[in-house]
Amino acid sequence: MKRIRFRFEGGGEVSATLLEEKAPLTCEKIWNALPLESIVTQSRWSGRELNFTYNEQDLPTRENQTIYTSLGEVCYWRDWNWEEEGTLPQALAIYYGAELARSHKGSEPVNVIAQVDYPEFDKLVQIGERIWLEGKEKIYIEKLES
Repeated sequence: MKRIRFRFEGGGEVSATLLEEKAPLTCEKIWNALPLESIVTQSRWSGRELNFTYNEQDLPTRENQTIYTSLGEVCYWRDWNWEEEGTLPQALAIYYGAELARSHKGSEPVNVIAQVDYPEFDKLVQIGERIWLEGKEKIYIEKLES
């Protein structure tokens, strides 16, 4: 069982377990790309969602996609319409509430790749609300040793 940690520049961290049975190829590509650093922002369309670019050259495949997300789910967006020059259309998202995955185009299927640990849900909600109210900040994603 592979585990990852999200650390936030403004304070706080949460851990998650990769859901390799749901999206094995996506989980493997993301695991192999760690550690990562990005800028996390509040979603404009999906509500209680934090998202950040994931800029790898080899796009993971679509696996077991859904538009329905739950509290603590970590999802991979492929073909996301990111406008930052030099990046590929990809993002990772952490949901701090149950939402529909969507963009300005409507529903957007995502690969669910990880689940934040249940005891850390309250902390995740606090971090999400802080970013929503105060704006973007750096996020660091790393492997957790077993």
